[in-house]
Formats: sequence, C-alpha cells, structure tokens
Amino acid sequence: MESRATRSSTVRRKQITVPLGDLRSAAYRHEYKSIENQRRKLRLVCRAWKEFADRWDLCDRWVTVRSLKNEISDQTWRGALRVEYLDVSETWEHSIKSSIFCWKTLGGNGLRMTRLELLRLSKGEFKPILEVLFGAAKALPQLRSLGLGVPDSYGGLPRKLSRFFPRLTHLTLDFTIVGPGEIVWDPPKGKEIPEGAVAEANTLQLLDLEVLFLLRKEFLPDLDHWHLPRLKHFHAHPIGILPVWTDTIYPFLLQHSATIETLDLDNTTIGATGGLNRSDGQYIVEPGFWDMFPSLQLIRYSSMNMKFSDYPRNDHPLRIVVETDPIDLDHELIQALKPWVQGAHVKHPENIVVYGSYLVKSQHLVNRGEVQHLLKLMTWNATRLTNPWGKLWVNVL
Repeated sequence: MESRATRSSTVRRKQITVPLGDLRSAAYRHEYKSIENQRRKLRLVCRAWKEFADRWDLCDRWVTVRSLKNEISDQTWRGALRVEYLDVSETWEHSIKSSIFCWKTLGGNGLRMTRLELLRLSKGEFKPILEVLFGAAKALPQLRSLGLGVPDSYGGLPRKLSRFFPRLTHLTLDFTIVGPGEIVWDPPKGKEIPEGAVAEANTLQLLDLEVLFLLRKEFLPDLDHWHLPRLKHFHAHPIGILPVWTDTIYPFLLQHSATIETLDLDNTTIGATGGLNRSDGQYIVEPGFWDMFPSLQLIRYSSMNMKFSDYPRNDHPLRIVVETDPIDLDHELIQALKPWVQGAHVKHPENIVVYGSYLVKSQHLVNRGEVQHLLKLMTWNATRLTNPWGKLWVNVL
C-alpha cells in the first residue's frame, strides 16, 4: 500500500512539473509576438496617416496670411479650412478683396473653409471688404466661424450676417476700431429713419450660433434684437463702465440664460469710479443670479471686482470657477476661495482655477492661517485647485 501511494504521489508530481526554462521561453515568445503585432499595426497606422495628410485637399489647412506679396495658389485655397489675416498694410484692402474674388471664382460646389478671421481691419477697409465678402457667401457654404474687426458705427451688420451666413456657430466681433459714420447700412439722406427699420437692421438671428465673443474698447452695440437660441458660450472683454453691464450685457445674458453653459466676464471692471450696487470697490450681483442660469457649468470672473449676493445651491450644475486676476497676496486667495468653500448649502465646484506669484512661490503651502484652513476644506469637499493648464497647486489626498 505504501509503495502504491508513493508511486501515485510521484506521478502527480510529474504531471505538474514543467522545467522553468520552458516557461520563460514560452512567455518570452508570446510577449515578443504581441509586441511585433503592435509595431506592425503602428507602422500601418502611421503610413495611412501620412498618405491622408499628403493629399492635396488637406494641404495648408490653416492658412495664416501676413503678406499677400506672394500669390497664394488655387490649390491652397481649395484645401484651406481656416484662414487668418494678420498684417495691415496700404494695399491690404485690395489684397483681401482679391483673395475673396478668388474664392468666388473657385467656389463651384463651395470651398471647404470653415473658419475665417478678419480681426485687423481698419475703419476705411471695413465696408468695401464686407461687401465683397457677403457677395462671395455662396462660395463659402461650410463657413461656421467668423471673426471681424468692427468700427464703432457698424449700422446693419447684424442683419447682413443673418442673411448671408445664417449657419455660423462661432462669432467674434472686435469693436475696438473707432470710425465715424454709417458703415454697412446707409439710410437715405434727408429722410427720417423709421424706428422699425433701425431695429430690423440691428437684428441678429443665428439659430445655430453657440459661441459669441464680444471685444470692446469704448463701444458696444445694442443687443436687444439679437436672438441666439442655441448660445452656450459667451465672452465679453472688457465690460468696463456700469451702464454697459446694466443696460446691454446683463439684459442680453438674461434673454439667453437658459442655454448658457460658459460665462466669461473677463476682469469685470464694472464702474471703477463707483455706481449702483457697489461696495468696497466690488460690483454686487443681484440675488437669484444662479437660478436664472440653470445650465451654467463654468464661470470666469474677477472676485476682486465682482461679488454675488448669493451662491449656487448643491443641485446647481456649476462645475468650474475661474479667477481672472493674478493672486499675489494671501488675502486675494482667501477672497477668491472663501465663498466657494465654506457653507454646507453652497455648491462646491469640482475645480477652482487660479494663478499668480503667490502660488508660484508656494506661499499658499507655508501660510498656516486661514489659507490652510480653506485648502483643507477644499480637500474635504473634493474641490481641485489648479492653474489654467490643469496642474494641481495642492496635491489631492
């Protein structure tokens, strides 16, 4: 019996015993084969991408024009997806008009251009260039993003945009060009202008527009007749004096508040010399602001220049708060963080974005007072403190 048990045990041991060298060899062969398969696939992918990128109709997809002394080929225009004009010269108007005429002749079934930036037009160039651009609208059926430098008297531009480029999804208007007189819509001389005609000329109706940038120096147009039912992202820079906010920006935002997801108010320097609803140099936003923006997920503003009467509740969709101004002192960081960190019924955002010398020098990690208390609360609330590029200022535990 003992000899049989011994033989049985020996057999079982032999069944499960495999030389270690064979195992290592099999594992190596399997790993090598797997790596080679991956390399082969990567080579095929890279080769396919190279062939795709070398196609003529994908060449020069981003065309930046600094000078039109050298003629741009028809092939380049046909393949361009984004065209940006940067330089301004004495012959700039003629050069741009020549380009647009070229687009018109090449149109055929339409160019592939989706984005056009003409942000550096002078007041004298604006009207003739716009007239040519609107005349070439049929050659640009894919145009979805448009940036224009606009004089302070731009009469009728909204109506023209609505008519010729109704499918825009992105629009940037830079009102930093100062120039007198009507530009696009010239009323008949010696005749009274009916009030309804002015409203019609200033009506902007873009049903697909999602992104709007308004850049101003001294002037901002009347936005009462702008209808953008799908507006999601709004940027205004800078807002400046109080009436611009109370009479123009804020009523426009309320009209579109149901759909706005991103609200960028830049440095929000409202009424630097004082005004209504101001306290200690800050503009006080009226109560109920967050209820009027039920879709808002990101807000960018200056906590030094703007203060809210109340803050969003826990069920609000707000996720990200971005501080505009640099943080150079401890009380500036406290002012930026405190409203969003304290309070059991206040929505604690997922991410607060700040920057400045105070953080670069890691002084927020040395300060043992209120700053450290707020940082601990942020950790408990699972709120990240990052720079504008997403790097953490404080490691998450």
